[in-house]
This record gives sequence, C-alpha cells and structure tokens, in this order.
Amino acid sequence: MRGQTEKRQRSISDYCQYLKGVGPVRAAILRRLGIETVENLLTHFPRKYYDRRNISKIADLRSGEETTFLGQILTVSQRDLRRGRTIVTAAVGDDTGIIQVVWFNQPYIARHVKPGREAVMSGELSYYRGARQVVNPEFELLGDTLGEELLSTGRIVPVYPLTRGLSQRFLRGIISRTLHDYRRLICENLPESIVSSGSYPSRYEALRTLHFPEDRDSYGNALRRIKLEELFYLQLIFSLQRRSRSDKRRNPRIRIGFELEKKFLRALPFELTRAQRRVLDDIHGDLSGDRGMNRLLQGEVGSGKTIVAGAALLAAVEAGYQAAMMVPTEVLAVQHIETLRAPFEAVGVPVALLIGALKSSEKRKLHQSIKAGDIPVVIGTHALIQEMVGFRNLGAVVIDEQHRFGVRQRAALLGGERPPHMLVMTATPIPRTLALTAYADLDLSVIDEMPPGRQRVRTRLVPPEKREAMYSFVHDEIRKKARAYFLYPLIEETEKQDLEAAVSAYESLAEGVFEDIPLGLLHGKKSFEEKRAAMEDFASGNTRLLVTTTVVEVGVHVPEATIMVVHHPERFGLSQLHQLRGRVGRGDDPGYCFLVQNEGMSASSNARLKIFTRLDDGFKIAEEDLKHRGPGEFFGVRQHGVPGFKVANPLVDRDLVEAASQHVKRLLDADPSLKGPDGNRCRDYLKKIVEERIALWTVG
Repeated sequence: MRGQTEKRQRSISDYCQYLKGVGPVRAAILRRLGIETVENLLTHFPRKYYDRRNISKIADLRSGEETTFLGQILTVSQRDLRRGRTIVTAAVGDDTGIIQVVWFNQPYIARHVKPGREAVMSGELSYYRGARQVVNPEFELLGDTLGEELLSTGRIVPVYPLTRGLSQRFLRGIISRTLHDYRRLICENLPESIVSSGSYPSRYEALRTLHFPEDRDSYGNALRRIKLEELFYLQLIFSLQRRSRSDKRRNPRIRIGFELEKKFLRALPFELTRAQRRVLDDIHGDLSGDRGMNRLLQGEVGSGKTIVAGAALLAAVEAGYQAAMMVPTEVLAVQHIETLRAPFEAVGVPVALLIGALKSSEKRKLHQSIKAGDIPVVIGTHALIQEMVGFRNLGAVVIDEQHRFGVRQRAALLGGERPPHMLVMTATPIPRTLALTAYADLDLSVIDEMPPGRQRVRTRLVPPEKREAMYSFVHDEIRKKARAYFLYPLIEETEKQDLEAAVSAYESLAEGVFEDIPLGLLHGKKSFEEKRAAMEDFASGNTRLLVTTTVVEVGVHVPEATIMVVHHPERFGLSQLHQLRGRVGRGDDPGYCFLVQNEGMSASSNARLKIFTRLDDGFKIAEEDLKHRGPGEFFGVRQHGVPGFKVANPLVDRDLVEAASQHVKRLLDADPSLKGPDGNRCRDYLKKIVEERIALWTVG
C-alpha cells in the first residue's frame, strides 16, 4: 500500500486508512466490503432508508405492504421444531396496538432481541390463523445510535450493507465527515455537454443526496445522475477496448473452405436448427475478416451451443492452428470431451483433456505435446491458464459459461502479439439491453431456437405439508424408470445457516422413503474421480437418485433424468433455477421440477417462485431476475477490471442506457484520443479510479 503524508495533495483516490477515525484495523474491515479508497467509500450506497417521517403505527400496518414501524419488545420466546429448525416469536407494541413478529430458523436472534428494548422493524404484514404477524423482518435495536438519529432529527436515515466489526453509526459518521472534508475534491467526471444541460445535479450533490436524502425528488435526480455515470463509464471503457482491438490487434485470418466443419456436421444424427446455422455464418464472417472474432454466444440450456463451438474449433485446426476450450468445472470439461471426442476423431482431429486432477506425469506429457503442436484441440478448466500451458500456434479459444471467468483469467489465455479468435458462451439468457451494456466489447449472437422434440418441464411449488406426498410421487416414478436429482444449497449444515444440506439429506433419504432406491452423492468437495464416478453411476442407472449441490448446474447431460427437486429454492436466482431445471427433460419423456417451499418463506420469495413456475422462456425469466435482484447479483460474480453496477439496472434504465451510449459515441467521435477538455476529464477520472486496470482495456 502506498504511503501518504500530510504534505501530499489529497484526492478521492486516497486510502481510507488515513481518514480520521479509521486507521489500519478498521481499514482492513472496510476492505471486506470492497472499500479501500475515498471513492469506494463514497460510492458504498445505502441498501435502504428509515424515514422518520413515514414510520407507521402498528394499528395502521396493511397486509402485503413493505412497511417500517417502531415499537417496544414485550415478550420473546423460542421454540425448537423437528430436524433442528427453530421459531423465535416476539410481541412488539406501541401506543396503538401489539403485533406478533416471527423469525424462522434464526435462533441467534433470541440472544439479541430482549424484552424492554425498542426496535425499528421492516417487513410485510401477513395473517396466520386470523392473527396479524410480520415474518422474518429486518430490524435494528434502538439506543444511542439509530434511536437518537431517528427520534430526535426526524429525517431520513441511511442503512448500509455491513460486515462484522462495523456499525451503522460508524459508517454514517465517516461518510458524512468525508463528504464534508472532500467536497472540493469531488470533481465533475462527466462531459460538459451533460453537466451543462441542467438535467442532473453535480457529482458532489448527487453523492451527498444519495447518502443523506432530504426529499423524494432530489433523491430521484441524484439516483439518475449516478446511474448515468455508471453506464457512461462502463460503455466508455468497452468502446475504448473495441477501438483498441480494431486498431492494434490482428487475429489470425482464417480463410478456408470449412471442409472439416462440413464433415463434422454431416456425421451428426440430427440437422442443425436455423438459429445454429445463423450463428455459424456470424462465426465464419469473424474468422475470415480483418477484425477477428470476439463474440458472445447466448443460448438456452440444450439449444446446441457445444456443436457450434466445435465447428469454430475445427475451423482453426483446418487453417493450421491449435484450438482450446476453457470451462469452469472438471465435470463440464469431461462432458464436452465425451460429446466432441468421437466426432472430432472421426474427421481426424485428436482432442485432449487438461484438468487439475490429472497426475503430474500425465500433465507433463500433455504439456509437451501441446507445446510441440501435436495436439490440435485441448479442452480444460482453469488448468489451461494456471499451469502456464504453452501453445505452439493457438488460433481460436472458446470460453464456456464465460461469466465465471474474470478479465484477468481471459487475458492469460488470450495474450500475445497475435491473440487467438475468441468465442464466449453462456446458457444464462441475458436481455439484449443488458448484454449490449455489460458486454459492449463483444459482438452478440443468440441461438433463440430449441431443437425439435424437446419436452417442456412441468414446474410446481411444493408447500411443507405436501412434501411427503411429492416424495412418494418421485419414489413411484423412480421405481418405474425415472432418475431424479435432489438439489441442496449447501454441502454440510452449519451453525450460521440453518439450511438442509446435501450430506445430511443423503443420509436421511437413504434411511427413509428412498431406502430401496440406489442413491448417489455429488458435491464440490469430492475429488475429481469421485465426481466422475458419481456421474457415471447416475448416467448408467446404477444409481437412480442423485443428491447434489449446484455442481450439476452447468453442462451435465443425462437424458434419462426427468425429475429435479430443489430444496430452499429461495436461495437461488430465477436464472440459476432455470439452468437447474434444464438438467431434466432432455430425453423423450417429460420432465418435472419441484420447488420445495419452507416454513417462514417470505411473501416476496413465494411470489418470485410462482412467477418462475409460469415461465419457460429464459429471457423472460432473466428479466424477472433482474427486476428482483439487479445486475450485480444476476451475474453472480463481478467482472474484474471494469466497474460494476451499484445502482444502475440496464433492464429498467433503458433510457439511460441509450443516453449513455449516445454520449460516449459523441465524445469519441469528436475526441477519439481523449485529449480535449472533456476527454481529459474522463481520462483523469479513469486513471484515478481504475488506474491498475487500464492495461486490461485491450483484453477481450
């Protein structure tokens, strides 16, 4: 960490450690929240607000509405249920009435919620057996901190995401003080044409208002300003990246007759869909053009992306180059090898598997063969980049489920003076507005057509009282000929998260209703050989029910599997559930997906899952996912090397996406080198905020 002195000129790129009241210990805690600099601190926005002016009386709470109320805790009790589950119940009252508050499977709450204390609570009012209650509310106990701010000031109070060792009081204080101390250093970072339009507040005013809003209108204007800023800089970075690639990078030009591809496709036992052929035309144009291929391929689970990827790999081999496919898991790498090895070898193209589980001697031999150019196609995991594999002449790379790899990981495979063509694939449907924003550096192709004969998967919510009946149905189906996945969010139970887990579920299922069914267990802590054996047993029918975690989310193909049972479905995004559902119904028989509801599941979670049961279209599901979770959670991991979305949502903010795109285009058309006044302003901000990431602009 660079040193800072009093003489050094301050800026928003200063480290938080040197702020008054922070120091090394708290700075280390802040880093857990991604807060390292003043800029990081000022863009750590509240997740919600308590509005003292709108705190409801208990008598005025309305069913189905998210409301905030203030009351005194009167009584607290804890009840233990079967299978280690718990219910904590509290009676909370004010001068208008009393309401029951219930927390399911959060026993630690009983240690904090004590009679006599006052608390601010937020949640939805519901009815249980005619009585009013609020289930699993968020709450904050009143005392010298929040209580003082709420009760004496009568203002809107921000509530921030926290981590262990930080309090709301500390964050509110340090952010307020930093906004004051750095107010003259929070410079404008948008082009003058935007600022002078009068449509948006200054950057300082926007940041101050988002942290400490005074009214709804000023908050809305501030929010739009910061959303535009996020979208503008993301698109600016990607536009610079695209222009840099066009100006400086020259992928190997592949001008061939695509004879290997033709032989490969003729040998398939099915015809390509029109969508697959359209994407192949896009790829042919990329490979033979000057700019090269840097393309994102989207397609539903089972739409045939792997076949298209195989054709791209063969094109590179026909032109005399090597080709590689990088995938996120060893299970998926094996799946792709099993899909492509026979048809590739039928046209005279050997393919090798490179994964971390191979013996050292096998890896050394494989590395030597790859470096010598003896192996034309390699399919592997992170081992392709972690072990510094040297290709003799790499011409094309396919990256599957690309959102699981960061920019630096892609850079390791795509570096060099003559970088390979790149095709990145995802089975997570991304709405076009979001794709054009988050992947503005890539050309976009979509396989929007499924192969004929694909069965619809019937999806049902299973309330707690019907779980046993559903288990009996699954048991009967397995006794006939079906195979089933039972999926859990955790491998093993923990004290912190009171959720059913795969290992304990496997044991209880084997001793209960499925005692006469051969069961398998698959999760991420197993060795590669154990995973492979578990999948082979399930695929062959030696086991008929596979208890698993999300290790089966991507790439697992067992046509005989027709049932997916997801426990704790509220823990997953809708797009992830869609991926999991795609593991069944891949053969001739229809599939079933059962979402097991839990006691205490919130009304919003139930509503979200009901929407999922009615939808089959992955793009519509993705849009619902974005509405409920936002783009950051949607992608699961934040891309390294580019700023992420903290407040913008490209699906909802389509007008701002378009406005940002137009502003970026006008800036670069007028000043492509960013040397004019507006260009310098944007360049200076980028250097301050993403200084160490600038080198990654030229990475695809």
